[in-house]
Amino acid sequence: MKEIEGIITDAPKGGAKYGKFQIIEDEGNIRVQTLYTGICGTDRGMVAGHLDFTYNPEGQSFTVLGHEALGRIMDPGSSTAFKKGDLVVPVVRRPGDCINCRIGRPDNCSDGKKHEAGITGKNGFMRKSFVDSEEFLVKVPDSSMLDYAVLTEPMKNVMKAMEVFGTVSRRAIISSDDSTFEGMRCVVIGTGPEAFLYAMSFSDLGFSTIITNRHPIDDNRMKILSYFHITFVDYSKDDSLIGDNINVIVDTSGDPGTIFRFFRRLSYNGIALLFGTNSNAPATGVDGRDIDRMIERNLTLVGTVDAAKIHYVQALEKLSRWGNMPNSPLKNLITGIYKPSDTGIFTERNPNEIKAVIKWA
Repeated sequence: MKEIEGIITDAPKGGAKYGKFQIIEDEGNIRVQTLYTGICGTDRGMVAGHLDFTYNPEGQSFTVLGHEALGRIMDPGSSTAFKKGDLVVPVVRRPGDCINCRIGRPDNCSDGKKHEAGITGKNGFMRKSFVDSEEFLVKVPDSSMLDYAVLTEPMKNVMKAMEVFGTVSRRAIISSDDSTFEGMRCVVIGTGPEAFLYAMSFSDLGFSTIITNRHPIDDNRMKILSYFHITFVDYSKDDSLIGDNINVIVDTSGDPGTIFRFFRRLSYNGIALLFGTNSNAPATGVDGRDIDRMIERNLTLVGTVDAAKIHYVQALEKLSRWGNMPNSPLKNLITGIYKPSDTGIFTERNPNEIKAVIKWA
């Protein structure tokens, strides 16, 4: 057993406690000092006791929270890939026994035996330091990314989704006549951090991109969207501004009613990427006309979750490029920095929050 200082919950019952706890020793020989951990809907869902699929590591009555992390190498052990002082991001999913896990794609685990740090059967990173193996650490290429590299974990989900988009979009041509995506239309549902990263990525590809929600947003959000040439629409007021003939929908809300509200506006060969989860969302009506539309228009409805190590690398490359753009507002996605003892942040969310993080060092 090993004593750590961190934040724990009892999965799936919930609650959050900060203090010193005895945990099962981590596997690996590289010691990492935790710098920042991000707080996301999964962390809050666990603390609220709403995520029945979560569970504690075997032999423990609690789980150390945290799957979004940025750290600094304290002791590289026998590793030749890292040196003391390197910034690193830990990989969340750890492989099970299936063929996908064995080839480095636990994001596509097919037997359910994978583990997720801070979520299912493995302690997370909301603690002063942790030990890990070389294969599960990704080096941050640029030390100037210190202020926003904690966004790597949510960004890697986006890079995985872009891979999924690339795969399913090959079933039909959805690009413009000149082979680019200029003039193609993407609608992202939600205004949280992942929604912003999705919208920024599709705008990057050349899509005319709209991000939408059913409430207004603050000036900080509007400035970030304007910088990346993204339009915001409050669909509770006038969703006619979104229009029809949408080529791609990305949902981060997990709300069936909202998803099908816009799914019915997809153009021929349109694609809907589902990322958000919300088991408490109310049921919605789907009828034969929706099925007819899906078939006759050759529509694709696909779910996407988590990512592989390659997507962390791609995420860091994308964040580095965005962060180095002139007057980049990227770091403004982080709207609150808290102390480890501020466990109230798990239940009391700032209405203007995009991404809240905990500073550990």
